[in-house]
Amino acid sequence: MKKVFDSFLEELEARTAIEDCLKRFARAVDRQDWKAARAAYHDGAFDDHGFFKGPPDAFLAHIEKLHAQQEHSMHFNTNVLIEFQSKERAFVETYVLVLQRFADKRVTASARYLDRFEKRSGEWRVAHRTLVFGDTVPEPMKEALRFPPEFTVQKHDMTDPLYSLKEKR
Repeated sequence: MKKVFDSFLEELEARTAIEDCLKRFARAVDRQDWKAARAAYHDGAFDDHGFFKGPPDAFLAHIEKLHAQQEHSMHFNTNVLIEFQSKERAFVETYVLVLQRFADKRVTASARYLDRFEKRSGEWRVAHRTLVFGDTVPEPMKEALRFPPEFTVQKHDMTDPLYSLKEKR
């Protein structure tokens, strides 16, 4: 593998910025924070999610409608492999596990993001994304999920405890 960066610290900063972008995107989608989700993409980016191919604004508008029907969503990014092509460009493969719950079923899915990240104006963001599907497992639910009243429960929107607790700490 060719050396792209002048120092390990410079490379580490780039890797951290890319991984943080991936994590912020997962959080944003799971909280339906579409403005934060949009920040993961550069202007002019392209997203190919199979069921949707196009610019990020239209993609996020499309999945906003899909997520409005969900009660729960969690995206887990694992196995992030970053291959730098230059100081401003990287090919990034990210394994993704998704857990979603609807009124009548749970869905577990596995996939991979194959991303071209670019650094523009000092920001690493997605320039092109292809979602590669692995598996989808739907599981019918016989009754609605209920937690004891003393539990703090995740919300699939911006009323999630994340926002109020983050401000207090």
